[in-house]
Amino acid sequence: MNAGIETRVATIEDAPALAQLHFTFNGVRVPPDVLARRLTDPRCVEQALVAESDGRIVGFAALRVAPCVFYDHPHGELTELYVEEAYRQRGIGRALVRLAEQLAKASGVSELFVLTGDANIAARQLYAALGFEEGDIVLSKAL
Repeated sequence: MNAGIETRVATIEDAPALAQLHFTFNGVRVPPDVLARRLTDPRCVEQALVAESDGRIVGFAALRVAPCVFYDHPHGELTELYVEEAYRQRGIGRALVRLAEQLAKASGVSELFVLTGDANIAARQLYAALGFEEGDIVLSKAL
């Protein structure tokens, strides 16, 4: 990893920075106190990861690990990945994905899934470079 960049599991102290980055990435406002409660909710199957540089959070990812009824291994999914534009092309996204892979594997996950948009060429190239292969078609329906 690049010098000066640290990846780690997010803490409640990271909630304000995570809330801002999440809004920048997804356009969804989640108040920091709500995000802090979610980070500590023991029922949550998703774990937030952060990348820090120069004492501030510049990227995040989310790893979801859920037990399965019909399979021996839990389901693992990288549900979010974002790095501030000024910090891109420094290996931060790769480092966040690698941390997610390590945590997933330690949790018994045997295959990690990721969803991204067809038009998100940069993300698709990153995932391909990290060994992800395009596979199943995903369908969704608003409820």
